[in-house]
Amino acid sequence: MVTTRDPETRDPDLPLAGMCILVADDEVVIALNLEETFRDAGADIVSAATVPQGIIAARTPNLTAAILDVSLGRETSEAVADVLVERGIPFCFYSGQMLSPRMQAKYPGVPVLTKPVRQEAFLTTLLSLVRPRKALA
Repeated sequence: MVTTRDPETRDPDLPLAGMCILVADDEVVIALNLEETFRDAGADIVSAATVPQGIIAARTPNLTAAILDVSLGRETSEAVADVLVERGIPFCFYSGQMLSPRMQAKYPGVPVLTKPVRQEAFLTTLLSLVRPRKALA
């Protein structure tokens, strides 16, 4: 599901203004809180609660970055991460447990936040991912 803001109402002083962020989480309350945090910072949101939804969302043309819960239902978000890597879209993982050694090796340098995570930490991490891309634009 894509939630967008009217371009005429975007505040250019908001740190995520003009960006489209994928929030992939199967826990509704966490997903809604993240979406609200990023929306309040000016972002448009693409959300996913399952791996198939995440793969579709990761192919959104104007996607800027993503936050992926490591576990989406009974699957890992690895297939979603693979699409993001293929497209060159920066992302971070978050989880209540350590990232598996195999996933650590497959995604070196990808930030991993360990639950519980404060909303400010998500925003700070996301900004660190998109700032280099924004500077190149």
